[in-house]
Amino acid sequence: MRFTILVFAYFLSSLVAFGQQSGEKFTMEMDYLLYLPDDYTRDTTQQWPLLIFLHGGGEQGTDLEKVKKHGPPMLVEKGEKFPFLIVSPQARRGWQPEFLYAMIKAVIKENRVDEDRVYLTGLSMGGFGTWALAQKHRELFAAIVPICGGGDTDEIWKLQHMPVWCFHGARDKVVPLGSSQNMVDALKVYNPDVKFTIYADVGHDSWTQAYNDPHLYEWLLRQKKFKLQEVSIDKKLLNEYAGDYLLKTDNFERTLKIFVEENKLIVQVGENKVPLKPASNFVFFIENQLTELHFLRNSDGKVDRIKIYDDKIQVFQKIK
Repeated sequence: MRFTILVFAYFLSSLVAFGQQSGEKFTMEMDYLLYLPDDYTRDTTQQWPLLIFLHGGGEQGTDLEKVKKHGPPMLVEKGEKFPFLIVSPQARRGWQPEFLYAMIKAVIKENRVDEDRVYLTGLSMGGFGTWALAQKHRELFAAIVPICGGGDTDEIWKLQHMPVWCFHGARDKVVPLGSSQNMVDALKVYNPDVKFTIYADVGHDSWTQAYNDPHLYEWLLRQKKFKLQEVSIDKKLLNEYAGDYLLKTDNFERTLKIFVEENKLIVQVGENKVPLKPASNFVFFIENQLTELHFLRNSDGKVDRIKIYDDKIQVFQKIK
């Protein structure tokens, strides 16, 4: 199948006599393999899990048959049956997270996908792509399986709630074991449940053993998209969190006002007031957003700062 993005650019005709501007079109395309389970057409109301598979560098180009060389699409070609949809796109040259994101959203819209069970995996170049895409759009996936890849450890905190099972071969001379090890070690600070399987006598091809393991798919299918859940807390805590908080850098200052209104904690930035929902005694979140606010205490037990996890981590100090 083929996914296409059309980007239109329209311009007003120039008033200058010597030139005219016209609307033009730039087309971006991505071909992909689509696997549907045998029972997909029998019950038109059922929602199905979706697995996205990102191939390695050797399969990029325009020959879609090359994508069947490894991983789940190879297993499908050999007759394996899976209880989920599989989408295996082909990169022309490298993986572009925003393009992949647009394709996945289109696939979800066009098929009966359970959006709480969208999984991402990839090998080698696709392993790097898996880490990058999950960090860029963590709201999309229920779990990821990067194989012999690596990535940016500075952004690893974004996967603090993400079930991750990483694979690598100890004798890999193409992508050194340290590439995965660094990601896993950095992630453990935020997500101690990350799984890491190292095949002792395996080189770069750690994906064959990983994708042939039925326990991998069983594990994937147990995962659902993480969502913070509202809980009840002692209302007396809310007053301890109320106050003004300041973020000050060399370039700017930003103030948050936190107050209690109708037994709810409210954050105000400028004229905007947003209710916060408690996920624990000190963690609050904004409904339908990824933003988390962690109220922290000093050695005297006093609330003195907020650590906010959003697109980046920011720490606001309590000023009153």
